[in-house]
Amino acid sequence: MNQVRVNLKAADEPTKGSATKTLILNAALEISSKSGLEGLTIGNLAESVKMSKSGVFAHFGSREELQVEVVRAYHQKFQEVVFAPALLKPKGLPRLNQMISSWLKMSSGGDTSSCFFISGAAEFDDCPGIVRDELLRSVEIWRSALLRAIKEAISEGHLKKSVDAQALLFRLYSIALGVHHDSRFLENPKCLVIANKLIKEIFTANQVTK
Repeated sequence: MNQVRVNLKAADEPTKGSATKTLILNAALEISSKSGLEGLTIGNLAESVKMSKSGVFAHFGSREELQVEVVRAYHQKFQEVVFAPALLKPKGLPRLNQMISSWLKMSSGGDTSSCFFISGAAEFDDCPGIVRDELLRSVEIWRSALLRAIKEAISEGHLKKSVDAQALLFRLYSIALGVHHDSRFLENPKCLVIANKLIKEIFTANQVTK
């Protein structure tokens, strides 16, 4: 009987550890969304989850590793909020429209406090290391998904075959950057409306006429 109790306790420990780590990561995401990844410290995180610094540190080897875990957690959340709903739409322009629309809402604060892919790039553009590498990996995955959606819109006959997919990606990405900047830094409430109008004009100009 004692042996069974010991085994049950051992089996329960990883579950408790995972739950605690999830709690810490959720708090870290909340802090980073408001103060940036560089504003995240073991100290303010420990205070937020009401744990000791050593207790928080036990789950992460360093501040950099904590930041990397936060980027990964954000990437997962981004997939759930932005990318997954778009996959329910038909291939082509409907899916691309959904991806861009959801991303713009996130960039302007409609769904979350910040888009790490944009704010993080500004923080770590000239800071080599594992945090920048993880951010870059996440951004490249997202850009590849957008590019694939653009090419699908062309192959599905929604956009003209003459459309330069890379150039269109650049234009759409630039608009998202502008929304993030104007909504957060300039606090311009009209920027999302302006961005959606620009995107509609771009798609209309490049759509196949029937």
